[in-house]
Amino acid sequence: MDEQKMQENISSIQRMKESGCFENYIEYIQFPFYKNLVKNSRINFEFPMTVLIGKNGGGKSSTLHALFGAPQGYTCGDFWFSTEVDPIAESGDKNRYFYGYREERNSGIKEVMKTRMRRGSETKKEDPDYWETSRPVQKDGMMPSERNSPVNKEVIYLDFRAEVSAFDKIFHFSKEGLDKRKELLRNRSAYLKRLFDDVPMRFPGVADDKMGKMENLSSNVVKIIGTILNKQYTDIRIADHRLFKNYGTSVYIKNKCATGYSEANAGSGEVAVVQLVRRIENASEYALVLLDEPEVSLHPGAQENLKAYLLDSIKKKKLQVIISSHSPTLISGLPNSAIKLFKTNENGKFYIEENVHYQEAFYNIEDKVGDKKIIYCEDYAAQMLIEKTLVHMKKEKFFEVVYFHGGEKTLINHYMTPITLNKMLSKRIFMMLDGDMKTNYVFDESVLTKSQLEDPKYLADCVKNAFGMELDVYPDGGKGGERKDQQCEEYLNYLRYYSTNVFYLPNKKIPEEILLESRLVQERFGDILKKYDCINSKNAKDIVREISISENGDDQSINYTIKNLANKWSLEKGKTRKELITVLQSIFDK
Repeated sequence: MDEQKMQENISSIQRMKESGCFENYIEYIQFPFYKNLVKNSRINFEFPMTVLIGKNGGGKSSTLHALFGAPQGYTCGDFWFSTEVDPIAESGDKNRYFYGYREERNSGIKEVMKTRMRRGSETKKEDPDYWETSRPVQKDGMMPSERNSPVNKEVIYLDFRAEVSAFDKIFHFSKEGLDKRKELLRNRSAYLKRLFDDVPMRFPGVADDKMGKMENLSSNVVKIIGTILNKQYTDIRIADHRLFKNYGTSVYIKNKCATGYSEANAGSGEVAVVQLVRRIENASEYALVLLDEPEVSLHPGAQENLKAYLLDSIKKKKLQVIISSHSPTLISGLPNSAIKLFKTNENGKFYIEENVHYQEAFYNIEDKVGDKKIIYCEDYAAQMLIEKTLVHMKKEKFFEVVYFHGGEKTLINHYMTPITLNKMLSKRIFMMLDGDMKTNYVFDESVLTKSQLEDPKYLADCVKNAFGMELDVYPDGGKGGERKDQQCEEYLNYLRYYSTNVFYLPNKKIPEEILLESRLVQERFGDILKKYDCINSKNAKDIVREISISENGDDQSINYTIKNLANKWSLEKGKTRKELITVLQSIFDK
């Protein structure tokens, strides 16, 4: 989804919310006393997609757990319970929170208090982690009313850090020795294959319906998953089973170029997205969707596509989606009302700031990258060229190289503004763009006249000449505001950053062209190269893909091929490597 389409979707959802299209909608939640949150912390859910963002351990997941326990039939005690090691201390004040919801259009707000109680009887052991609704407590800020029933709403909760497939459960977490684990997987895989093939499993002594069941996802769901991950799938099947001793889920995936593979060979991001889309497509209208760190194992391009899918799903099913995240990509472009920033006060308590611009939220989580210099590049091939060259220079420990799926425009459009507005970020973050995007524009602020420095249109043209594209600015009053001084300063920040922190791969080449220069490629894959009159930016990617197919039988291992070629290239002396070393050394010296 492009930026314009996303903003159209956001505007449409805002209109739907204002006109009361969302039934059983949780309008706010407040915490008079709950875990380590500041007393009476409150979150208002003005926009149906809300992102809780902040550093680790800041209370985001705990907030999701409270929301999970809000509707009828659910309890946050499923996630938060007392143990001898981690007892829940309540020194006279019970953990509690309340929320307000609106059943339907034009109906009033109903408030519900959920309180952690102790429940037991003579015949039943006390449950110290039982949560129940209690009467309204006005001193906590509740409205005077009768005790209301909890909201009637389906809840879908996915913790992407904890999504473990059936294969991973046995292979990575079993206490059995490696040989026994492999033997069990080999022996049981025959039954799993039958389950995926939708034929009788005939597992000894157990009826098929007791051992597992399989779901063949519809073509529409398969297409959605492929769109998010930027892959072309033809068939996806999901099996819920206990063939590997413990109950778990397996997936079987086919795409245009492969015969098929299970979760044993799928990326963790693939499995997580399959589960997410499956759950959301099966969700009832008005469901509450809680996602804990959905960006785990997803590259930024997939995160952007996931955001687009969630917005589409909100429009279609009138869902309420609340996400805990560290991802700048997921919050980029969302309205301020959708972003809730979790911070820590001087007493170690967590508090929540509302109506935060995504750039401000980005600043508050940026220190997770540490003191390393960061180089942003456009794709995996560029990342491998840079990383392998840094290893050759023995400077890899001083850098973190990150690639952003979607190319130069995605990288610059999404991250130029937050980087240039933050001095700490702009000192640490550099961009290494593909050589074919180099404009040869030179920015020299000292030669600009006073009228040029105060002319936003002139400076906008300079930015376009530098980056080869227009970039927005965000003065007070929004884009197109009257603060010309702020517009000029932001454009100048872009140009200053361009002159000091933006670099290009040598000789105006894309990374695949550079990889194909190596002697290894010339000697080992000369028969492939002979098919082409010349190697250039238009055919280099196809040539590397053809090499991958010749080596591996398909192009599913293309990243493995690129990594090997980059390693070999970095070991060969050559003019391009020398030039790249010079560029990286200049970044290191800054």
